[in-house]
Order: sequence, then structure tokens, then C-alpha cells
Amino acid sequence: MPTSPLSQMLINCILKRSQTGLEGEGCLYELSAPNREVSAPDKLRTGDYVKIRFWLPDEDAHIAVDLAEVEWVESHWIKVDLLSVSPENQARLNQFKSVQRTSSRAPRTSEQILIRF
Repeated sequence: MPTSPLSQMLINCILKRSQTGLEGEGCLYELSAPNREVSAPDKLRTGDYVKIRFWLPDEDAHIAVDLAEVEWVESHWIKVDLLSVSPENQARLNQFKSVQRTSSRAPRTSEQILIRF
């Protein structure tokens, strides 16, 4: 498991459907800072590890991603690759994606999600 300081970063975002797949919109928090300070996304670099909480529309409970890797950072967007998700949360995410696939012409099969800050 990564031990870099950036593995202490949390992305808290709302997951939504778009024409190209799943996207999130949220904030970046520094877990090691007092009161979980909001941090600027420019602190993230390709290859950094983060934790994510996805909130689904009309649901009270979040989907926890224990470990995700930043694939790229561009302006106010990042792309993350989900590496460690509990079976229960993976099932919820798969269910959300399956609804997305029925309404989209181009299904996404990867565990990568775009997030805007």
C-alpha cells in the first residue's frame, strides 16, 4: 500500500451520468490537516494515490473507494483508476453503471472516472 503523503488525500464528490460515462464533481480534502482542510487539485500529480467518497443522486449512503490512482490531471479535471473497493460498494457502483449503460450508446467498461473540481 502506498505511503506517500498524497495517500492522505480524500476526494468527496457527487457521481453523475454524462454522455461519455460516469463523472464526479467534488472537493479534495487533506486528511492529515486539522479539520480536513479543503485542498487545491493542483496538489495532485499523475500516479498519486487518493481515497474517494462517491455520493449517488437520491441516496444517503456514499460509496467508499479505499484506494484510487490519479491517471492524469488537467486544469480542473482529473481521471482516477479505482484500485480498492469493498465488494458491497463495488456492487452499488456496478448497479449505478448498469443504469448508465442502458441509457448510453457507448458503454464504459473500465474502473476509471473523471472528476471535476
